[in-house]
This record gives sequence, structure tokens and C-alpha cells, in this order.
Amino acid sequence: MLRIRLSLLLAAALLLTLLGFAGLAVTVFARIQDRDLGQLLQRELVRVRTLLADEAVGAQFLNSPGQVMTLQFVTRGGAVAIPAGSPSPLPLEQSPTIVQVDSRPMMVASIPWVSNGGTALGTVRLGMDVSSALAARRTLRRSLVTAGVLIALAGLLAGLLVLGRTLRPLARLAEQADALDPSRPRLTPVTGRSDEVGKVQEALQRALRAIRQRQQAERDALAEVSHELAAPLSVVAGRLDVLAARDSDPQVLAARDAARELLYTSQDLLTLARGELERPLELEATDLADVAQRVAAEYPGVEVESEGDARVLGSPRRLTQAVRNLVRNGVQAAGRPDAVTVRVGDEGRRVRLVVRDEGPGLDDEARERAFDRYYTRRSAAGGSGIGLSVVRDIVEAHGGSVTVASSPGTGSAFTVLLPSLRAEIGQ
Repeated sequence: MLRIRLSLLLAAALLLTLLGFAGLAVTVFARIQDRDLGQLLQRELVRVRTLLADEAVGAQFLNSPGQVMTLQFVTRGGAVAIPAGSPSPLPLEQSPTIVQVDSRPMMVASIPWVSNGGTALGTVRLGMDVSSALAARRTLRRSLVTAGVLIALAGLLAGLLVLGRTLRPLARLAEQADALDPSRPRLTPVTGRSDEVGKVQEALQRALRAIRQRQQAERDALAEVSHELAAPLSVVAGRLDVLAARDSDPQVLAARDAARELLYTSQDLLTLARGELERPLELEATDLADVAQRVAAEYPGVEVESEGDARVLGSPRRLTQAVRNLVRNGVQAAGRPDAVTVRVGDEGRRVRLVVRDEGPGLDDEARERAFDRYYTRRSAAGGSGIGLSVVRDIVEAHGGSVTVASSPGTGSAFTVLLPSLRAEIGQ
């Protein structure tokens, strides 16, 4: 999630900043500490040289053991002359330097050892144990690192809360955008702010308005074309029905069936173009078995079987359109009406309508996309890819569902489930 990523980024930046500050603070502290200790060591060496210049004081000083620091007088040959019995001389360092002496950190410095007569005798070396100073550095480092981590964690929690509140409108906007219906793109405003989230929403609203305007323009054009086609097709289909009643010539029957298909397709296009499927339905008690019988009469050879009470609360015109589209699809797939059967049955609170054909069946892709608008298979005989999508919209508008069961070589069965009239009136 964006909120978590931003919070982690903020916490990481804060932690790096605090660790950088801690490192700088420890470095500065160590330099100041080294400088002060070095100055103290240099002052002690100067004091030693001053005391040695006075013979009386120097003799007394040489015989007194060191209490705070380690003081050595080392001959030119490298042997420790004072104090006697020292195991090894301190390292020779001209300026104060921290070295390891007998596993102890010590700051060591030296000056020339010169007699009162000016003879160079060796070096005076002074060492100071700095274990406590280095321990103080480590304590400071641990304290700063711990404080930095704690502050970063607190910043992470605060960032999660603040960013969660700030990005909540953007999250709701993303949810709405993900759930948009392409056929009816609408977006409910989630914020009135003028920040980046508000700008994203305004841009999305402009895009949706442009889409709706384009859809309306396409619908207007489609409605005009469909209307212009419907009138002459109705005349042609009517005349061919009359001719077919007088003459059963196969060519006349084929022309009649083709004219009907074109007429029904133009009606589906007109239904989509006018947005009629989005309007409230005019409901009345409708016998789904009677609807199936009327549709089957338009396709001689289609068999209809019914059982029980098949009444539903719906629009007779829309349900007739849905059943007709299913039967048309089956006849087109099978190639002949007598390979299509329609079964209507009562299931208590639901009415089931099944249209089964003996066609070539559907593969996985065709089965999954069967109800997608404008989807059609190239191998299918006829079909515009509109009829089944209209079926789905009509059935769902009635509170029902439509599914398809099919596999290559076994035909297809389209099943419609609608609430029964008894269920609608609470019986």
C-alpha cells in the first residue's frame, strides 16, 4: 500500500538523518575529548620539565611515584631509568596519541630529557589511561543510536496515522475507479480539497465526462441508424412472412429468416442505443412458459417443455426479447431449429429456463466471454455479439442470473434463473 511505503520511506529517511547526526555528534565529541586530553597531557609534560629544572624539587619529584599518570624517563638506549623496574618503555610519540599499552588504551606523549647542564639524556614519556573516556564515547554512541531508532519508530507510527488520514480520500477514489461500470461511468466526489488528491479527482471527473459525452454521441448515432433500418426491415419481414405462408420454397423461407434476424438485431441495437435497459421495468405477472412457446413459434422445429408454475414478475416485452435472443443463438449455433430445445420448470422460489442446442459447443475463452458485448466467434454462423449481452442485462434487471455450460463438441446449455412470482409476493 502507498501509505505503508511512504511511512517506511519517511521512517527510513528520519532514521538515516538521526544516525548521521549521532555519528557527527560522536565524532565531534571524540575530537573535543582527544583535544582536551592531549592538552592536559602536554601541560603535565611541561610541568614535569619545569620541576626537573629545579634540582631540589626535581630530586623530590623523581623519588615520588606517579598517582594519576604513568611517567617514565627513558634513556637514549631505550631503557627505563625511572621508575626503576618498569617492564617496558611507553611508545615514543611526539604528539598526544592513543595507543594500546598492556591491553589498555592510553594517550602517550613525550618530550626530550635534558640534564641541567644541557646534555640530552633521553626522553620523558607520559601516559594517561583513557579507558573511562572511551567508555563515555561508547555510552554516548549507544544512547544516540537507541534514541534515533526509537524516534524513527515513533515517526513511523505517526507517519502511518497522518498518511492514512491524508490518503484515505485517494484510497476511496481508487476503489470507485476500480468499480466503475464502463457502460455507466459515474464517480461520487470524495473530497473537496484543492491538493493533489483533489486534482486527481478533477482530472478523473473530466475524463469520465468526456467518456459519457462520447458514449451519448455514439448512442445517438446508433439509435438513428437502427431506427432507419427498423422501418424498412419490418416491411420486408412482413412481406416475406406473407410469401412464406403461401409458398414454402426454401429460398423464400431463408429470406424470411434472414430478414427476421436483421430485424431482431436492429431491435437489440435500438435497445442499447436508447439506454432502455437502464430504465425501470414495467412489471407484471408473466408466464415464462407462454413466452417460450411464442418465441418457439417463430422458429418451427424448436421444442418447448414446461413443468409447474412458471410465472414471474417481469416485463413481457423484455423477457420475450431475452428468450428470443437465446433461441436465436442456439439456432445459429446448431444450424437448424430442431436441434434446439427449451425447458421451463418451477423450482419453488425460482423459475428455471434452459435453452440447449446441439451446436459445436464453446471453448474456455468463448464460454468465459459469451456475455461480453460485441464478442462473437469467427466460426459462428452469423451473430453480432450483442444478443447475449442484452440477455444478461435483461435477466439481471429482473433480479436473476444467466449462465452457460458448454464444451467443444457437446453443444451448449444457457440457463436463466428468475425469482418466481410466489417468491416476489412473499408466498
